[in-house]
Amino acid sequence: MELHQQIARASIFKWPLFIAICLIPLLGGCSGGQLTLGGLIDQLILGLILGSVYALIALGYTLVYGVIKLINFAHGDIYMLGAFFGFYMLRFTIRWLHFTQGISLIWCWIISVVVSAVVCAGLAVVMERFAYRPLRGSSRIAALITAVGVSFLLENSGIIIFGPNPKSYEPKTLEVYQLQTANSAGFEDPRQYELMDSTQKLFGGGLFRDTVYARVRLVAKDGSSAWSKVLEVTPAEKRGFVEAESAAPEADIQPIRSLSFLRKKEAGREVVSLNWDSGAVDDIRMHPIFSDQQGEQLAVLLPVKTAQGNYVRVPVFSIVIVIVTLILLWALNFLINHSAFGISMRALSYDGNAAKLMGINTDKVIAQTFAVGGACAAVAGNMVGVYNQAIEPLMGILPGIKAFVAAVVGGIGSIPGAAAGGMIMGLTEALVKANIDPGWSPLADAVAFAILIAVLLFKPSGIFGAAVKEKV
Repeated sequence: MELHQQIARASIFKWPLFIAICLIPLLGGCSGGQLTLGGLIDQLILGLILGSVYALIALGYTLVYGVIKLINFAHGDIYMLGAFFGFYMLRFTIRWLHFTQGISLIWCWIISVVVSAVVCAGLAVVMERFAYRPLRGSSRIAALITAVGVSFLLENSGIIIFGPNPKSYEPKTLEVYQLQTANSAGFEDPRQYELMDSTQKLFGGGLFRDTVYARVRLVAKDGSSAWSKVLEVTPAEKRGFVEAESAAPEADIQPIRSLSFLRKKEAGREVVSLNWDSGAVDDIRMHPIFSDQQGEQLAVLLPVKTAQGNYVRVPVFSIVIVIVTLILLWALNFLINHSAFGISMRALSYDGNAAKLMGINTDKVIAQTFAVGGACAAVAGNMVGVYNQAIEPLMGILPGIKAFVAAVVGGIGSIPGAAAGGMIMGLTEALVKANIDPGWSPLADAVAFAILIAVLLFKPSGIFGAAVKEKV
């Protein structure tokens, strides 16, 4: 019997085998725990969250591959950089908008996500321009190796720039200060600096060639302290100190107790360090994003109980993750099927040379494709950061691989395929981890890759992929 006939006969088992692999977590119950409706709903919610994240990352893989047949292995690291850009942007917006303008934390987070998405879109375009475009006429293996190299470059750059330790979103106590310097004791035209989590500020020595006056106060959302006593920073003095007079605090915020300066040498240059002591400060306590005034996480209670007898709580942020993913998937599907950009993308994917002859700027279309994928990855990174309350420089490796698997399972090059593959991967991982013995939890990843193997064996083009015959 011919080999292709044997494969055709074996293909009748593809869907039963695929369904069996997907149902292993439910049918196995290796942990021996009691499976209740509430517990199952909890697991499905976690699976939807994971699937949403994998689907957003998989979009970048599937868009780029659909246009230029390149597997961009550095895409998972764009997801990591998006999380870090969003983290630092969130701190910035909290300082400048939440404390001083009263903007809610949710809006601060939305602003940080948008800015992070724009930055990562630009970074993806730069990566395409300088790493992939020069190799566009080379072999696919050359571009693939370059993608792996760019991935290592971004990962190690992240370790160098952000440090190897995780960054935490956990609520903490913050102090926000306003520091003013001026050329006159009356502070007619002051220069103002706003500082968070800091009790000193370094300036270049050149700023204090002439006599400069300085003062500082603590600023909170509910008010601010009185200005400290004015400190005179003179070129002839190496150090100076003033102590504030005892005064009643304004808005229950303690005044600055002392202010001093120290002129010194640092890294071969002269600097002036301004220091202050705020005494017993009534600090500002940050609540988590998507929490109430008491700091409790906002959640929706379902009329279903878990095995412990508690009602199932669905955090509002989990609902936000799923809704954001659905909106982006719908928007991208609409963009590709009902816009000039989408028509150009599909034309370029079908025949790049013919697209050029039709007047399509292929370089621009490819760059825009990378930008869209990078923005989606950044959104996923920001949502995961807030959900896990921590980020670290190597966080993009495993999710990036799983998202690539999701893209292949769903049919790489297909947006519905990326969504379906991401959901399959997320639900499978959640169900396995919940129902298997904790000692065997790594099987969650093994089952996910078993699904990939099953799909590649029986439907290499993926669930939504179409088999395409290439002319030789």
